[in-house]
Amino acid sequence: MSKRKLSLTTNYPNEAKKDRLEVMSFPVRPPVSYKGEFPTYAQPAEITSYSIDHNRQVWFDDRELKYYYPPNGKDLYVGFDKFIKRDESIPEHIDTLLDALTNARQKASNPQLAQADIVTWRGIMTKIMCTPTTRNEPWMLRATRHKNTIYIEEQAMDEKKRNEADLPIKEQMQCYGGYRFETLCTLSKPPSKVQKGDPELLQRLNDSADTNIQYCVVVKTKLGKNSLIMGAEVDCSRGNKKQFHTHTKAYVLLLLF
Repeated sequence: MSKRKLSLTTNYPNEAKKDRLEVMSFPVRPPVSYKGEFPTYAQPAEITSYSIDHNRQVWFDDRELKYYYPPNGKDLYVGFDKFIKRDESIPEHIDTLLDALTNARQKASNPQLAQADIVTWRGIMTKIMCTPTTRNEPWMLRATRHKNTIYIEEQAMDEKKRNEADLPIKEQMQCYGGYRFETLCTLSKPPSKVQKGDPELLQRLNDSADTNIQYCVVVKTKLGKNSLIMGAEVDCSRGNKKQFHTHTKAYVLLLLF
């Protein structure tokens, strides 16, 4: 169980500390400028995994791991009135990822396994890699170097917050449909243990979604000369825990950005 305290503010205690931060921007050139040989990308290896419950408590186990099971319903808007969405106004930074790495180092026979040149979320790497072709989506990142490791997290931009807060109800329901689809396609136990008439099959027909609940994996790879550790949410496992899938991308795409 995590003992790291949740950060409730991103304000700096004084302006002097803020002034020491270096702000840099990088120009985005035409896509043709990025043509060339792709750097060597090593096969990622899972370091650890962890669960986050409905209270956003971190647990270093598989309690929130879900398993894929073909849907027996198709209404993606059932339960919209009960939808529980994580409060993203509370900054969590990369705390849960750091918790997982700390726990992994304590248990590993080789502590170097949980160390890398860069530690971040898979989604941030996706955002960076897609920037040349998605120029209408501004982003801002924070990078901190500590003991030769660069830790990267995203700084939420006011423009993005306003856009998300002002979504029409129709678009809110469309977003909910993606989470609801996950509910309809997953169970809390492997398919081999599901019997005909299992109560969970009936229950999920009316279940809503709670985005506080997550199951995450942490993998280590190498991109060019840089070692990289990424954390990422995984929606479900297809029987074998190593064969993860999500409703938007397969695990193999998670590893390839």
